Amino acid sequence: MDGKHKQAGAGPRVRGVWRSMVPVGVATTIALGIAGFVDLVHAHQSSDDDQHAAKPAAERQRTEPRRFVGVQRDGAALVVRDVRTGGAVGVPVAAPAGRRFQRVASSGDGKYVVASYASRRVTFQRLDLDKEGRPERLADIPRAAVPGVSAAWSEMAVHPDGDRIAYVTYRGMTPQVQVVSTKTGQRKMWRTASPARVASLSWAGDTLNFLWTPVRAGATKTATQMRALDTRGQTGDLRASTPVLKLPAGTGAALSSRDGRTVVAGLAARGQLSLQTYTVQTRQPGKVLWKQSGATSRLLRIVRDHTGKHLLAFGADGRLYADGARPLQAADLIDVAW
Repeated sequence: MDGKHKQAGAGPRVRGVWRSMVPVGVATTIALGIAGFVDLVHAHQSSDDDQHAAKPAAERQRTEPRRFVGVQRDGAALVVRDVRTGGAVGVPVAAPAGRRFQRVASSGDGKYVVASYASRRVTFQRLDLDKEGRPERLADIPRAAVPGVSAAWSEMAVHPDGDRIAYVTYRGMTPQVQVVSTKTGQRKMWRTASPARVASLSWAGDTLNFLWTPVRAGATKTATQMRALDTRGQTGDLRASTPVLKLPAGTGAALSSRDGRTVVAGLAARGQLSLQTYTVQTRQPGKVLWKQSGATSRLLRIVRDHTGKHLLAFGADGRLYADGARPLQAADLIDVAW
């Protein structure tokens, strides 16, 4: 669990298509549909394809992913659901024997990285979907693993290039940020002696951005800071990270843009959820992307798709929020990716 431990080998590989995927329970049916999602890169790109151009404008502008993957609350299975109808796509995917799924993140079109946990060790699997969005294959990422306790508040982020995974483990209430190579299994770790929550991991080149929230006497303080860690630097103390922004009280989650120039922060206050941009250079608020009234009182995380253009907000009330859409019930899930 500390830097003196040697990295263990990867767990047994999960092979095959449906032979490695055992239905676990019946996924909760979601009746609410999702229409469109916020575009962080301004306008949607037009297509030169004649067939695409002949479609109605509403269809031409629909570029968000059609499916999302969720981790069931007990960690026993993954589910795939349609973001417009809320219906299940394919069958649930069982966790590897003796393990429980923890987190999921998109790593490319139709591909996902999943973290599973057992015996103080986190391993990683790749989940591929077929052309219809159904689960097709779950397989271990050889050699990629991190030691330590995966807590309910652990977080994961996959680099856009797919070559690195950042994961936060805990030793009591003190966090350990670990970055592991998906190609070699080589691992770096940064630790701190201060009780804190490290959340909202996001990559900007070689920089790993995260929310730092101190914890005092079992209670999380309201002051939240976005910090940046250069993962090319020496491992050791998490104090090597540098402050980027101090965010207002009530900020539950935030993400850096992939160029590191802006931050999107999710603020839940007085029955209203809003996604607010901040400019890193000036440290001033920018555009409000969208607001929703009657929303959750606390935001758990903001989920970005593999293009970096679209966002979902996951509330502590078990609902998913998106611009221009009614909340989607997802209380049976602990994490989602799309």
